[in-house]
Amino acid sequence: MSENSLLSAMFIQQRIQIMHIGKHYGEFSDAYLFAWESGVYPFLSDTDGSVPRNPHESYADFFQTSKEKGEFLIKHLDDAWGTQQQLTFYALEDQLINSGNFLNWSRSNLLDLCRYFYLDRRFDEAFWQTMITPMQCPVEAYGVIGELDRSNDIYFM
Repeated sequence: MSENSLLSAMFIQQRIQIMHIGKHYGEFSDAYLFAWESGVYPFLSDTDGSVPRNPHESYADFFQTSKEKGEFLIKHLDDAWGTQQQLTFYALEDQLINSGNFLNWSRSNLLDLCRYFYLDRRFDEAFWQTMITPMQCPVEAYGVIGELDRSNDIYFM
């Protein structure tokens, strides 16, 4: 078995453990649990080396949505929020997906990262309400906001 195959198997096992403990025992924040479930690298929980690493930090290459995408998007959204730009989801898609951005964005990347940021309480409610303005977002963007229901929103797939 190659080293990459072994690490992949360890990642899958770690993911199942995190999701099981989070879903059934209430451990971990909603944002962290959602990130593992949806394949988003939970970079907002990275350590600085002064304390033991969190479980995700050993597996960055195995998450579907990279740390680089997360860091890029949170900076982009923070800039929009800081300047009180009225950013809707479709406008965000135009800026990142339709512009040919170097990170190869997809709608699912944006939805998952926005949900992760929302669950981590980033930005204010007005920002998120603007993001999901009716007729200015796809219907699936409405799922970005709202509390995480661990019993129904966490799937072991």
